[in-house]
Amino acid sequence: MKFEKGQDVVVDFRGVEHPGVVLRHSRGQVLCRIAIDPEMDYGDGTGSLGLHSIVCVNATNVRHTT
Repeated sequence: MKFEKGQDVVVDFRGVEHPGVVLRHSRGQVLCRIAIDPEMDYGDGTGSLGLHSIVCVNATNVRHTT
């Protein structure tokens, strides 16, 4: 599946789905800006996540919104 820059998507990050926007898609990886749920516990190493964070995930963890 191909993702284009600026496309609205849903991103599965740490087992939770988040609304996001594609920044780049290359070699099976998608760089996205996602909206983080402030109530969610993401575990160790994610204390630096802001309300909008940039994450890189496998393309299989990203789906189109429509």
